[in-house]
Amino acid sequence: MSDSAWWNRFPWLRWFRLRSIVDREISRVGRAEDRLDAIERKLGETLDQVGRAELRLDTAEGEIGSRIAEIDGFRDQFVDHCDLKIGDVEARADRIETQLRAVGHESERIRELMLPALSRRVDALLGNMMSEVDEVASLVERLLLDEPLPLVNHEPREAALGEALAGIQPLLVEEFRGDEGEIRHRLEAYLEDVRSAKSVLDLGSGRGEWLLLLREAGIEACGIEGDRALAHAARRRGLKIIEGDVLEQLRQQEDASFGSVTAFHLFEHLDADILGLSLSEIRRVIEPGGLLLIECPDPRGLRVGGSLFWLDPTHQRPLHPETLALYLRSAGFEVLGIEGKNPFPDDQLFSSDSLEMPEGTSDEMRALAGKVDRLKTRLDNILHGSRDFVIRAKKTGE
Repeated sequence: MSDSAWWNRFPWLRWFRLRSIVDREISRVGRAEDRLDAIERKLGETLDQVGRAELRLDTAEGEIGSRIAEIDGFRDQFVDHCDLKIGDVEARADRIETQLRAVGHESERIRELMLPALSRRVDALLGNMMSEVDEVASLVERLLLDEPLPLVNHEPREAALGEALAGIQPLLVEEFRGDEGEIRHRLEAYLEDVRSAKSVLDLGSGRGEWLLLLREAGIEACGIEGDRALAHAARRRGLKIIEGDVLEQLRQQEDASFGSVTAFHLFEHLDADILGLSLSEIRRVIEPGGLLLIECPDPRGLRVGGSLFWLDPTHQRPLHPETLALYLRSAGFEVLGIEGKNPFPDDQLFSSDSLEMPEGTSDEMRALAGKVDRLKTRLDNILHGSRDFVIRAKKTGE
């Protein structure tokens, strides 16, 4: 029998079967609903947890926001405080920099202006003090020795002149000897001439400025000085001085005993015969090839030859460089050269004030101005020239 026939024959079985199916599905639906309820409860719990988390997040966000706002406030305060401090520091740094610049300028002013001036003043004071000490010592020795002004020739007429000048003798010595610093400066140029000499003999050494320069340069030297007070003053400075008349002391020196001989502003004090004899003795005491170095007032300029030369009453007569050169050749020297020294300052010369031609000046006027300038130069050469001249001569042959 087929299934359909079976169900048709027993309809209650079909209902029972349907009911069984329905119950089974209902049971399944119930279980599904239970599962959905469980899921909903779980979801509700999860949503509650999410809600609580959101609440906590909102609370935390609020707290973080307030903290951030507080931090922002602190940051703004800190930035403002730093800005104030930085501004204060920058202002202080600017003030310090300004003060440092002022200190630097003051230091530079002190270094460049005050210190050199102070040094020059101290040097001048020391120089004046040493000069005064030397002068006082010379005056004391002159008073003790009752010594007149020493002259080369001891004829009665000249002795009387010395006695007559004794009253103003200290002033004459200081006035015509000149400032020691200036003399040292002028003489320094001659050091190279005698640097290779085995020894130097200086005639008429005076206070010994040249001998001091030679000692500082490591050159052996001694001097001859006829002025007893000056000779004693030089010895007090540790210098080697032979006291006495130049010609007499030259005669006592051995042949070829000096490498070089120098004589600064001595020969214009000698008579013609004494000059010739002195040159002969100088040639004898100087070694072959040795140098004789002479400086005298230059009479080729009228200002010296006609005026300044005669300020010193112990000068005999102006000694022209060409005349002195003849004396040297006659004594057996080879004249190496004649050179003018110690020119007058520019502000005392005519040529220092040249004519300035404005724009538009004609060529004729410019040519005339040029002639005037050349005339001023010629007048300077005639009137001024140089204050002194130097002759270098060498001992030749035997």
